[in-house]
Amino acid sequence: MTLQKTISKTSLYSLLISVLLCVATSCSSDDENSDSIEQTNLSTILTDYLNQNQSEDSSGLSVLIKHQGNVLYQNNMGLARTQGDHQVNQHTGFRIASVTKPFTAIGIMLLVEQNLVSLDNKLLDVLPELPSSFENIKISHLLTHRSGLLDYIDDNDDLTTLDGLTISQVPLIIPNSGLSNLVFEPGTEGGYSNTNYVFLAMVIEKISGMSYPDFIKANIFDPANMSNSFVISENDHLGDLNNNYALSFGNSIKVLGFDSLIYGANGIVSSTYDLNLFVDALLNYSIISEESLNLITQVQGSLEEVDYGYGWMTGTGNYPHTGIYNSPNDFWHTGGFDGYRSVLSINPDLDLQVILLTNNGSIGYQKILDVFRLTREFIIDN
Repeated sequence: MTLQKTISKTSLYSLLISVLLCVATSCSSDDENSDSIEQTNLSTILTDYLNQNQSEDSSGLSVLIKHQGNVLYQNNMGLARTQGDHQVNQHTGFRIASVTKPFTAIGIMLLVEQNLVSLDNKLLDVLPELPSSFENIKISHLLTHRSGLLDYIDDNDDLTTLDGLTISQVPLIIPNSGLSNLVFEPGTEGGYSNTNYVFLAMVIEKISGMSYPDFIKANIFDPANMSNSFVISENDHLGDLNNNYALSFGNSIKVLGFDSLIYGANGIVSSTYDLNLFVDALLNYSIISEESLNLITQVQGSLEEVDYGYGWMTGTGNYPHTGIYNSPNDFWHTGGFDGYRSVLSINPDLDLQVILLTNNGSIGYQKILDVFRLTREFIIDN
């Protein structure tokens, strides 16, 4: 919003007096007043909505809205854990579910920048222990969900087989799980599959010689000062880093009834505070180069309803939310894993970043999407 001042055509003397009076009284610039009013108005809209729709004694949410480099709105409501009445705050760690995928894609690009791997490399060149049916799958196919791989979660009719399963055990379950069967020939179609990003995490481990959690910490979390973020694995669980974490629906450390330890497609725990630091570091090219960021956020292929880059959804395509939550030049990702729901959206045209986390399932998801919609409407209209 830009406030307009009308200055009458008076003498130079009158204008000079006006300027001197403005300086003497330390009057704020139009831009400063505009920023303040914009923040106040948006805060009122969002706080009123949340006060009407979010209870303090139910599973909660965390919101951070940034516009033109300033945090316009930040709020935390509800419970991280129902037992013990643990309230959500800006540092509360949520499982961010599929918002993990951009981190994994960035990990691959870091290896590409060091000439340690190529996007055209075949998966079996790096992980020859995987089935021969994967012989035509390239790293780029994994990044864009164009590999033809089945989804180890969504296409699994017995999720108990994943209980406590670690990433090193994934190759062992492939023969009896049906995962060796491709849905389509790699590169010919698009089909969203979490398995793609599990294999990318395995590629990162094989090429770097580090575990995926250690690699992400050293190359993304630490440079961005994300001290409250980590990757869940057999070595690190919720509660190990600190006591400020959210459970699924406020009461379950398991997701979909199993202890999920496989990472790459999901597995990162973070907060709105830390994700804001991540966005800053990403846009300042402190993690990957400008060239790499431009590459991963451009359309590389289409899925059923959404266009996809390397680890990021783009603002194009026929996604149901197109025009409501996103614009053509956006790059973003959503996540959903049992009670956990997450949104990380970067809109270059509006210079708007939206970070939304909840542990209240579809009910919480609708609330954070409403916050997203109200924010975009306000910014566009003002």
